[in-house]
This record gives sequence, C-alpha cells and structure tokens, in this order.
Amino acid sequence: MSLRKLRLPVAATAVVVLSATGAAPVVAAPGNTSTSALDSAAPGSARADFDGDGYPDVAIGAPGGTVNGRAGAGYFTVVYGMGEGPDGVKRQVISQSRYGIPGTAEAGDRFGSDLTAADLDGDGYTDLVVGSPGEDIGAARDVGRQTVLWGSAGGLITAAVAGEGRSATRAGDVDGDGHLDLVTAYETRYGPISRTGVPARTGPLVDPGVRIHGMAAGDVDGDGRTDLVISRGSWDSDGDGTVPPPRLQLLWGTRNGPVEGPLIAAADTVSADSIALGDIDHDGHLDVVFGRSTAPGGGLVGVVRGTAGGFAARATLIGQNTPGVPGTGESGDRFGTDVSVGDVTGDGYADVVAGVPGEDYAGRTDAGTFAVLRGSRTGLSGSAVQVFGQNTAGVPGTAENGDAFGGRTAVVGGYVVVSAPKENNGSGGVWVFPGTASGITATGSVSYGPHTLAAPETGAQLGAAFQR
Repeated sequence: MSLRKLRLPVAATAVVVLSATGAAPVVAAPGNTSTSALDSAAPGSARADFDGDGYPDVAIGAPGGTVNGRAGAGYFTVVYGMGEGPDGVKRQVISQSRYGIPGTAEAGDRFGSDLTAADLDGDGYTDLVVGSPGEDIGAARDVGRQTVLWGSAGGLITAAVAGEGRSATRAGDVDGDGHLDLVTAYETRYGPISRTGVPARTGPLVDPGVRIHGMAAGDVDGDGRTDLVISRGSWDSDGDGTVPPPRLQLLWGTRNGPVEGPLIAAADTVSADSIALGDIDHDGHLDVVFGRSTAPGGGLVGVVRGTAGGFAARATLIGQNTPGVPGTGESGDRFGTDVSVGDVTGDGYADVVAGVPGEDYAGRTDAGTFAVLRGSRTGLSGSAVQVFGQNTAGVPGTAENGDAFGGRTAVVGGYVVVSAPKENNGSGGVWVFPGTASGITATGSVSYGPHTLAAPETGAQLGAAFQR
C-alpha cells in the first residue's frame, strides 16, 4: 500500500535536525506530552527526550536500509516530539556514514537493529545506544557493536563505541551507585560511562550457560537499584535432544551487580518472547507484562502482578478467545508480539499495547492489527480492549497481504506508536495514535514511511525497532 504522505520539503543541505514547515496533520494532544510523560517511575514506557525540549521523542530502527549502495547497512531515524506529538515533521536520519558515527556503513551491518534510550552521562539529555549485530571487527565477521549517541540541545550529534557484541542492551542503575549502567545478555557495563563510551568497570550478567531471549529493567522491590526480568533459556538440549523453552526469571540488582532470583510464574510464562514492566493496577508495585505470541490459540498477553511480598504465583493470561477481546484466536495470529507499557489515557494506570501482526484482517492474509488493553485497579481483563488495523476508520493506509501491521509497538508519552516493518515490500512504515481519557483514537493519527522522512526506502524495514 502507499502510506499517506506528509507533504514535507526535503532539506537540500545536511543539518543536525532535519525540519520542515509545510502543512502536516494535527494530532490532538492528550495533555500529557511534556516532561511529565518521561517519569522514570514508568519503566515500561519508551521515554526519551534527546534534545531536552520537554517533549518525548521516538527512535525508529531501519536495519535493512541501503546506505551508499550497501544493502542492509542500516540506519535509524529520530522523530522529535512537538506539541502535536512525534508526527514526523522534525527528524534526523542517522547511519554510519553521517554525524561521525564510528565505523563504516557496510553491507549486512544492520545498524539500528536495537535501540536503548537512557541519560548515560547525567546531563539531562537522553542518549541512545544503537546495536549493529552484523558489524565486522577487524577480520572477525559479524561480531556486533553497540554505539552510543549523546543527546544535546541540537539532538543526537556526537557518538562513541559503547562495546562489542550482538546482544540487545538495557539501561538501569543495577548497583545503586547513582550512575546508569548498560546491561547486555553477557555482561554489565557499570557507570559512569565516559563520553568515549568506556565504562567504569565490567562484570558478568549471569552464568554463561544461560541463554537470554529478552530483558526488561526496573526497580521491582523499591530499594533504589534496577532489577532485571529476563526470558531465560539454555544453550544445551535435554537428553532427548530438545532445548527447554525459556521462562521468565528475576535478577535482583545488588551493590555488587545482578544476582539470580526466582523464576516468575513459571507455569504461565513459558516461551515468553516479549517483556515489559509497568504498574498496571496502580498499587505502587511494578507488574511484569509479557507476550507469548506463539502460544496455542493465536498467542497470549500475560500479567504477573507485583505485590509487597513479591510477584504473584500465577499470571493473568488474555488472548483473542478471552471474553470481551475482539477477534478470534487463530494459529499464526501472533497476539502478544512486542508488548509495550505506558499510561496512554492519563488515569494513572499503565496500559498495554500488543501487536497482532499475523492477523488476517479485512480479507487480507497477515495484514496485522494491534490491541490496547486498559490497566485498572483489578489489573488486565478482556474488557475495554481496543483493536486497530489499517482499515479502521481514520487510520492512514489500506490493509494488504503481508503488511504485518503491529509488528513493533511503543508508548511515547501520551501516544501509541506502531510499525509494519514489512509494509511496501519491506520498506516499512510507522503510525502514531494520540491517547485520550477513553483510550487511543484514530482521529488525528498520522503515518510516515522512509520516503516521507527523506530516508532510504528499498528493504529498509523502518520500524523494525523502537527504543526501549
């Protein structure tokens, strides 16, 4: 399909922040798009303010992008928030061929595959850690690298190498010393992290025999240290040759770094492939939200409620066959893909956004949808669930076979941002929906693809990653 284009002039010269003054759709502001939307007590929200103007921004990966003729070199774009939300008008397009990014754009680097937002140097501007899992280091192929871009009043301008490896990163103060740390699947890089990307020290994360499929960071027990919830698997098979499916586990933050804690609702969280944290029931304790997109019946979203005594023993599981949830659970729907958490209604309860990219919709195979599940005093339920697709009234675009709409999700201030990385034969696309007191609305929603952002198009997979 062709995304509705915002009529933006393409800048003729390279500037730090590409901006436009042409007409653009107005997104109704939900009233919580200032710095209050960046509250650190909401770790499930993809919050960032790279230019320090008080409006939340969104970083969007396009790891398949062709740069200087090199397919799959990858790039990412930052869409800066304004009074109308992150609507695509003010933006940057960044690759390893621009802004002095370390390294060289090479085929298969997939720069922009993973994005982690945090103020690593404590200067008040959010910084961004960018993963390029296909990066070659010397003669070694596909070693991978993480690069940190430092926030400033002009946006993301300067950069340094933050480390090597193919793993995604997450940020938090795991040792409680007041400096943010970077955590990967294999090590912890303790802050303060210098402007050259060098940590104060490093240490292991968990036993090397543990395979980590996903990770979320937040202060679960309120002790001032960041804890981690991981999807834990194994590199080794059982005696019958099968590898046990992953389960969620808590890693406590301690003065000496992460320490292994208990499994979390082990009977319900098996094969969890997406994790977020947030206070769904507004009781002051973080809850674990997870997706099991490959679960029988088309996939599930689960919530393990946090209490003063720790996490509940069982999770609440919700799928398309749960009473009140629109649709019908079918094999391959992938309900629960890439869950994200944040208060989009302004009522104090964190809400859950879940992709359903395999949904057959409007007569189209794998066109995709996404769902918003409202938080409440009693947690999540099948009531008050909203589902949107590209044929929903007011949503830009048209549903087509294989779009995989809802493939990635994020909550950015009072807005829900979703993507379809397979849109337009893999060019990708992003949609922004404003929140209201009664839920999100398609009225005033906007969409943009690589062409709109003056970025490489063919196979870019724009929206393959949002910041976490």
